[in-house]
Amino acid sequence: MKRHRRVAAAVVSRRHFLRWSAGLGVTALATGPTRAVAGVLDRLFHGQPVRSTAPLTPNEEFYLTSYRSPPNIRMKDWGLTVNGLVARPLTLTYEEVLARPSVSAIVTLECIGNSVAGEYIGTAKWGGFSLRGLLEEAGASSSAVDVVFHAADGYSDSIPFARAMVGDVLVVNRMNEAILPLAHGFPVRMIVPGHYGMKSVQWLTRIQVVERDYKGYYQQKGWTDDATVKTTSWIESPIHGSRLRGEHHRIQGVAFAGNRGVQRVEVSFDEGLSWGPATLAPPLGPAAWVFWHFDWAVTQEGSATILVRAIDGQGRVQSDEEEGPAPAGTTGLHAVSVKVV
Repeated sequence: MKRHRRVAAAVVSRRHFLRWSAGLGVTALATGPTRAVAGVLDRLFHGQPVRSTAPLTPNEEFYLTSYRSPPNIRMKDWGLTVNGLVARPLTLTYEEVLARPSVSAIVTLECIGNSVAGEYIGTAKWGGFSLRGLLEEAGASSSAVDVVFHAADGYSDSIPFARAMVGDVLVVNRMNEAILPLAHGFPVRMIVPGHYGMKSVQWLTRIQVVERDYKGYYQQKGWTDDATVKTTSWIESPIHGSRLRGEHHRIQGVAFAGNRGVQRVEVSFDEGLSWGPATLAPPLGPAAWVFWHFDWAVTQEGSATILVRAIDGQGRVQSDEEEGPAPAGTTGLHAVSVKVV
């Protein structure tokens, strides 16, 4: 049996905790709650099933890029340019962006720096228009290799031209039926389903079609160029350290495998020697996370460790190897320990 990642922490979103703690006049350190606050948290939530993830993440709770601040954009000077290997270069004003026929998709984005069961992941309904349609309008050359996304703050990243032409990549100006917030990329940003958030460039100013393999900000620092998200899953309730009473308990959580989808989620109570199938909720979209639950009939009292894994839509089992985020995203399995009394 390979090593499993153990996450010995209550699965209560830190953003939810911070909002709650602010109301009580307490603070939390960047690395976690203070001992006093942790005690209050334990008294409030110990043994309580907590589901902190909503199907759609509110805009104000969606994770933010940690090392970048929104650039100062002068809208009277802003335009979205499409150039490079195109027959008809063009520049769209914001009014022209808004006037284009709109489509929407529910897509989950995850930061490549996210940990197992981490909070740097969220799902929104994104509104905008197809990148493929825009590239066809500009007459993009079939000899192109990459499509590069340039941001107002100098950041850039790229995807292969073939990926850009699949049809699900969007140029978006709305988020959860609202104007795209500045913190999340206003005026427009990219949404590249199935890839880590580094590819969904914010504060977009230019889309460039090139005949070479372009290396963006992260790739120049040694991170993956492909950036396909790894299959992940986690348990939201019961939380780690819960004391459970009775014989019947519902375990529930979330799984995500990018645009491969989630075929199956399984739960183990014996360190992965055997697995039982969980029940999946209907998917929100082909590139969105999936909620699951497992009804556990307890056979004996005492301590138990619950382990979860997901199988993606291509039949590949989530990796149980412990790997940190660099250079291609975190892997490992999530587990919580409980005591049945």
